[in-house]
Amino acid sequence: MKKITLTIMALMMLTSVKAEPADTLQFMNAYRQFAAYVVSQRVLTKPVADSLIARQDTLMYQYRKIKPQLTDRQVEEYNRLKGRYTKKMLEYRGDRIGEGLEVTGDSIASTAGRVGSAISGFFKGLFGKD
Repeated sequence: MKKITLTIMALMMLTSVKAEPADTLQFMNAYRQFAAYVVSQRVLTKPVADSLIARQDTLMYQYRKIKPQLTDRQVEEYNRLKGRYTKKMLEYRGDRIGEGLEVTGDSIASTAGRVGSAISGFFKGLFGKD
């Protein structure tokens, strides 16, 4: 009975030790694919960016759980891949801010033109002779 119990415990330990590298490899492969997909996107739209952010959040949650099992090399690779993701998302956000500023600038310019016309009309009406 003791031999069977010890054998089962030994098999369980070997299985759990063997499962950890498979989990880390599976996670790293998933993150590599994710980072490659993000970098391959030429232009990000808001729905695509939102789904990428959600996926990144899921992967980050998994990373926090699996990090103790990762080797130093895997942690370094994860951070390098995360940097690529971050760079692409910063480009996307920068483009959106630039577009927003452009629209805001156009709006201010048209408003300034209308305000200038209104002021000009007011002063013409105030000082002009009809």
